[in-house]
Amino acid sequence: MRHLRSALAAFRGRAEDLPPVFEAACRDIVEDLGVSSGSVWFFDEGDGQAIECAALYDARDARVLRGTKLREADSAPYFEALRREKRVVADDAMTHPATACLKNYLLQRDVRSLLDHVVSTGGRAVAVLCCEQGGRKRLWSDPDAAYLEQMAIMLGVAFDLHIESRRRG
Repeated sequence: MRHLRSALAAFRGRAEDLPPVFEAACRDIVEDLGVSSGSVWFFDEGDGQAIECAALYDARDARVLRGTKLREADSAPYFEALRREKRVVADDAMTHPATACLKNYLLQRDVRSLLDHVVSTGGRAVAVLCCEQGGRKRLWSDPDAAYLEQMAIMLGVAFDLHIESRRRG
C-alpha cells in the first residue's frame, strides 16, 4: 500500500488531489496482489444506477484508463450483489451469477476473475474498488479480500476528508 500511503500523505482534501489517490490505489492493488489491473469506479451521484471508471491501471501495458461506464440496466445482478454483499468475489467472472452480465466488458478486457469491494463514506456507497485478473482464472483468497477491504476503508477516509474540505469551503 506504499503508493496509496504516499498519495494520502500529500492529500489535502481538494478535488484536484483525488486522481493521484485513485491511481496510487490502483497501482498498489496490481503490485501487492499481483493482478492484471486495479480500478476505482464511482457510483453515479444522482441515482447510483451506473458506475464510471475514475482510474484503471493495467499492468499489461502500464497505462491508466478512465471513462468506461457500466449501467445497472445492463448489469442488474452485479449492482444487486454490490448493494447486498458490499463485495463481489468471482473466481470465474464469466459464469459467476453476479458478473456473467458483464460479459462484453470481461471479453473486451480479457478478464477472467474479479474481486470488487464497495467504498463507503457516511454510510453511503460512493465507489467500487476492483481487482481484475486477465488471461487466466484466479482463486481469490481470504487475505486478497481482506486487503481489498482495507484499501476500500482507506479510500473512504480520503472521501471523508474531501467532503469535510468542501464543507469548510
